[in-house]
Amino acid sequence: MKKKWLAILVALMISALLAGCAGATFTIISGGENSTIQVNNAENGSTAESAPFSVGKGKLVHVESFLDKGELKIDFAEATIRRSGDESETVVVGDIVASVTVGSGDGSEFSLEKGEYVMLLTAVGSTNGKVKVSIR
Repeated sequence: MKKKWLAILVALMISALLAGCAGATFTIISGGENSTIQVNNAENGSTAESAPFSVGKGKLVHVESFLDKGELKIDFAEATIRRSGDESETVVVGDIVASVTVGSGDGSEFSLEKGEYVMLLTAVGSTNGKVKVSIR
């Protein structure tokens, strides 16, 4: 009987988590030097910001769009990360150093100087689908 209740509880928790995630306009999944930006029916002008990431010397940024509607503007801005004691880090967004707008099937490749950056995302039109960003 305990296993049955545990299974029901786990199923309810998973359903609640999935329902909560379904309402997110932008979801950014990053691992190593690759990021996937999932855009879920974002309205024109909707925005989001990524976590900071590093770009090494001589690396290129490769952007590939799998959007099925709309466009996504991605601004790459300098980031300064401040850490003090036991407090969590604070990210200060600086100047935009590169910008790209991609639609369905578009791609782009460009270089960034070595440093820390964040991506500032803006939906152009009603936007849906995903965009992959890789540092190579």
